[in-house]
This record gives sequence, C-alpha cells and structure tokens, in this order.
Amino acid sequence: MKPPFPLRYFLASILLLAGLATVFSLSTALRTQQELRRQLEEKGEALAEALDISSRNAILSNALMEEMIAQRLLDNARLVDQLLLSRPPDRQWLQRISTANGLARIELLDRGGRPYEPPPSPMMPGMMMARPPAAAAEAHERHAMMMYMWGRRWAPPSTGDGAPPAVRDRKFWEGTVLGVAVGARSFPGIIAVHADAHSVLDFSRTIGVQHQVEELGHLAGVESITLLDRDLTVLAHSDPARVGQRETDETLRAALEHRRILTRMVRRDGLDTMYEVVKPLALEEARTGLLRIGLSTASMDRVWRSDRLAAVLMAAALLGLGALGMATIFYIQNRHLTDIKALEEGMARGERLATVGNLAAAVAHEIRNPLSAVSMGLQRLRAEFEPAEREEYQRMVDLVQREVRRLNAIVEEFLSLARPIQLRPEPISLPALLDEIRRLVEPQAGRAGVVVEQTIPDLLPDLWADRDRIKQVLLNLVLNAIEAMPSGGTLTLGAAASGTALTLTVTDTGGGIPPELLPRVFEPYVTTKTQGLGLGLAIARRIVEAHGGRVEAESGAAQGTRFRVTLPRDGSAGG
Repeated sequence: MKPPFPLRYFLASILLLAGLATVFSLSTALRTQQELRRQLEEKGEALAEALDISSRNAILSNALMEEMIAQRLLDNARLVDQLLLSRPPDRQWLQRISTANGLARIELLDRGGRPYEPPPSPMMPGMMMARPPAAAAEAHERHAMMMYMWGRRWAPPSTGDGAPPAVRDRKFWEGTVLGVAVGARSFPGIIAVHADAHSVLDFSRTIGVQHQVEELGHLAGVESITLLDRDLTVLAHSDPARVGQRETDETLRAALEHRRILTRMVRRDGLDTMYEVVKPLALEEARTGLLRIGLSTASMDRVWRSDRLAAVLMAAALLGLGALGMATIFYIQNRHLTDIKALEEGMARGERLATVGNLAAAVAHEIRNPLSAVSMGLQRLRAEFEPAEREEYQRMVDLVQREVRRLNAIVEEFLSLARPIQLRPEPISLPALLDEIRRLVEPQAGRAGVVVEQTIPDLLPDLWADRDRIKQVLLNLVLNAIEAMPSGGTLTLGAAASGTALTLTVTDTGGGIPPELLPRVFEPYVTTKTQGLGLGLAIARRIVEAHGGRVEAESGAAQGTRFRVTLPRDGSAGG
C-alpha cells in the first residue's frame, strides 16, 4: 500500500513560501514608497529654497519700488510747489498734473488740515507779486515743517517734526497705499501727493511675492503655496482669496519658533492626502515667516497602487511556481518513499516467508515420514485384515486415510512456501484458461447458489507464463470467492489487455474483507475463514511475483471483493 501523501508538510511549506513571498513583495513596495516620499521631500525643499530666494528678491524689489515711487512723488510735490510760486492754485490744473504724471490726486492742505484756499489778491491777473524777505523766510520754515511718506515701509505721520496736530488728526494719508507730504514754500501748509493705487498694486503683483506664489502654484504636482507672517497671517497664497487669513495650526507655530524645516503628510477635509514642506524664512530685517508648500501625492499613490498590484502578482507567481515545484518534489519524494517502503515490505515478507519456509520444511520433513508409515499401515489393514464388522471397519479406515491426505496437503502447502518456484512458461490462451476454470468450479458454485460469468474482450493476446501455476492462482481466488458467498451471488471472471500487460480479475458479491485485514490479506496465516491456514493467497502472490507481476485486492463493507492479477504479456520478468 502506498504511504499517504504528506499533506500537512506540503501545506506548511506552501504557507512558509507564501509568507516569504508576501514579505519580499511588501518590503519591495515599501522601499519604493519611501523612495517616492524622499523624492517628494527633495522636490518640496528645492521648491522652498527657490521660492525663498525669489521671495527675498521680490521683497527687495518691492522696497526699491516703493522708494523709487516715493522719490518720484517727492519730485512731483516739489515741482507743484515750485509752480505755485508763480501762479495761484487751481483744482483743474492740479488734476491735469495728476493725470499727466499717473497720480491719484494732489492735495493742498493748510495748517488746520483743511483744503488750502488762497487769499484774494489785489494784483492784476498775470502780474507776479514780489515776495518780501520775511515771506521767503516763513516759506523756508514751512518747508522744514514736515516731509512724510506712508506705505508698507513707512508709518503715517503720527509724531512730531513740527507737524501741527490738526494736520495729524486729519489723517490725510488714509485711502491710498503710498504717498508723500512735504511742507510747502508757496503757501502756509503742506502738499500731499497720492500715488495711483492700481498702478502700484499692478506693479507689485507683477514683481511681488504673490505673483510668484501664484505662478509656482500652477506647477504640476503643487497643490498650494502659502507665505505666512510671524503671527501666521497669510501674506501670499496660490489662491489669492486666502490672502489675509490666519492659520491656527500649532505645529506651524512650533516650526516658526524653532526655525526648523517640517515635513509631514496632511489629510485635507474631503480631499486626498497632501505632502507638506514647511520652511522658516526671513522676510525682511528682523521679520521671519513661514513658507508652506503642499505637494500632491497622486503620482506616489498611483505608483504605490501599481507596486502593490505588481507585488501581489509577483507573490502569486512565486507562490504558484513554488507550489508547483514543491508539489513536484513532494510527489517524487512520495513515489520514492513508496518504492522504498514497498521494497522494505517485500524484504520483510521475504524474510518472513523464508523463516516460515524453513520451519515448514523442517516440520514437513518430520511429519511426512510418520504419515507415510501410517498410510502404508492403513493399506495393509485394508488388504490383509478383514474384521467381522466390515462396514464399520471400512468407514474407520477411510476416515483415517482422509485425515492422512489432509495432513499431506497441509505439508505440501508448507513445502510450497519453502521451495523455490520453478516456472515453465508457455503461450496461454486466456479465454480458454478462464473457460476451463469456469467449468471446473461450476458444480461447486451451483451448490452454493453462485452464478459464474465471464467478461473477456475479443482478440485478447496470449499470455506467456507457466499455465499450471497461473491456473493454481486463479483456482485459489475463485474458490475463495465462492466460499465468500455462502448465500449465493455472482462470480465474474475478467481479462483485459493494457500496453504490455494483461490483467485478470476475479470479482465476487460477498460480504467483503474487513478493512483491518485488507492490507495483510496476502500474508501467511491471515484468513477470514474458520478453516484453513491462510496460506493460499500468500502462495498465489509468490507465484504472481515470480512471473514479474503483482496481485491486488479491493474490497468494501458489503460491496464484495475484487482481486486483480497483472502480468507482463511476454513473461520477460518471469523465470
């Protein structure tokens, strides 16, 4: 019998292989993900560094821009003051100057902060009144009174330097983003020149940080760029609507205070995950801020999904190939172990048979001599002694002779296990042999209520074997089958050709062989019958194996038994 396939070891090996393939695939995918994250970090830091430099340049450009505009406004104020020395102020004239120079407006304010109204002059139009030295001195004093600038870089004139309180309270600088105010020489008051807000803002947007942030925010893979002030107010953002808002993330505040670069994964509300790089940077002079860059992880997620799929496919391929290879190894090993086990069983059976044969030979030798003497004595008693009770005498003699013959048959069975089998092979017609056996056993089968059938195909080739030995094997199997059906049944004799082998079958419909005895049914002294030594099947297997064949038994509870004898057709293995 073949040993069972080591299923649990195979499954354990498959699980181990699956675990190793999974670990390898996941580690490969994780390394890829780490590399992609490192590339994102490098991209974010490089972008932050570039934006840091460009923002510094933009801030410097804005400062220079405001200084240039302020200087231009001062020149316009001085020009107006110079022109007013030679002509009276006129609103339309001031508006034309503002339009020609791209200014928002020009204001003339007196010392009370109100619009300056020149006093009525007695002179004829077109005549200029000479200024006395006292008036010139007073004009110089008014010129020195104040010179203020307001805008992002300058504070409004909230402190002294000779500015009258009424002028400061007037807050004339409100409403414009940039302007200058100077003390006038042409009248007792100040000249305030306001820059055009649209032109200033357009110029600022063109060269400013916000413009650069918006441009960089349109790059592929960039989700958002934010420039934050020290109080986390948004100074510039890739989304202009966010400018002026204030962030409340304490992690950003900690990064600003410790001035360290921060990288993290951020999950946005209702959106996917974003990789964020936060870098502190100097805005101007002592001011510090934060540059916050959000990078899309879509490409990394795509690669990660692709790598996971590739990892799963690779793991499945490794597992499939590994399982196939291991199954092949286990199958070959199992066949090898089966062959080894069969050889070991054959050697053990041969040793047992040899032991039994030697014992049988010794016992048979010791028994046959007394049996011969008893047999001759019985023959003399039958022939030479005639008692008065003849019938009783004959009956007793016949009984003793039958028992002697039975003992002799037992001795012959023992000797058949001990003697080497000598084969005399010849061509055998299996249909004729099976038909002969059927005719021999039909009387006994009929008495037992057993029907004998044959299933033999046409054109069955001859078998090259020892006819008497094969007949002995088949008769043994057929008689055992009849005895297995005491209440009647069907006995089927079959034959078939397959390749270079011929198979003979003897099938009964009896009660079957118990499962615990089936593996040992061909061993000596193993039998299910109440009489007999259990040597018939052992002798049958010796004869079949001597021909180079094999005999097998199949049986199930209440399903009958089938014996299958497989022999090489040309008898090449027999001898």
